[in-house]
Amino acid sequence: MIYWWRQRTAIYRTFSCAITLAGACLLASCGSLAAPVMQAATATSDVIQQSVDEATATLPAPATPVPPTVTSTPPPTATPTELPTATPEPTSAPALSPIDRLVAVRDPFNGGMLFGTFQDAANYACSNCHLSDSEKENLGPGLLNIKERAATRIEGMSAAEYIYQSIVDSKAYTVEGFDAELMPQNWADIYSELEIFDIVAYLMTLEGRSDIDDPDPAPEDEASG
Repeated sequence: MIYWWRQRTAIYRTFSCAITLAGACLLASCGSLAAPVMQAATATSDVIQQSVDEATATLPAPATPVPPTVTSTPPPTATPTELPTATPEPTSAPALSPIDRLVAVRDPFNGGMLFGTFQDAANYACSNCHLSDSEKENLGPGLLNIKERAATRIEGMSAAEYIYQSIVDSKAYTVEGFDAELMPQNWADIYSELEIFDIVAYLMTLEGRSDIDDPDPAPEDEASG
C-alpha cells in the first residue's frame, strides 16, 4: 500500500513540473507563438495524464490484510496418578456374651477371698485342690494362666464362659487325667450367681510366667550354702 502511494505522488510531481515549464515558455514567447505553445502544453498535459493512467493501471492492487492464524493450544494432559489403595475395614471384635459382660464388672478381690474360704457344705475350699500361683497339678489343675488355656478348651466358648461352666457344672468338660467326681457338684448352691462371677473375675487375673516345666525350687538354706 505504501509503495503504491509513493509511485502515485512521484507521477503527480512530474506532471506539476511539466505544467510549470509550459507556463514559463508561454510567458516568454511572443504573441505569434502563443497558439503553438498552448497546443504543445495541451499535448504535454494529455501525454502526462495518459502516463498517469497507465501507471495507475499497472500498480498492484493493495494487499488485503490477512488476519493472523490463531493456533489453539491443547489443554495440558492431566498426569495420571495412582489410585488410592483401599483401606481394609477394621475387623469388628466379637460380641461379648452376657457372662463376659458380667464378669468384666465384677470384683476379683472378693472372688479371691471366696476362692480361699473353706466351705462346710462342700467340705473344701477351691484353694485346697487348685494352685492359684502355679500351673502344676494338685488335686485339680493349677490355675495360673487359666484364662489363656480356658479360651482354647471349647470352640466358640470364651474363657469366662468356660470357667463359669466348670464351676456350676464340673462334669460338662473334664481335663484329661483328672477325675470329675472330685470336684464338688454343689458350688452353684453354696455361692450366689454374683459370687460365682466374682470368682471367675479373680481367676481371669491369674497370669504369670509358666512354671510347668521348672524343677521345684531349692530351699533357701541350700541355695545360700
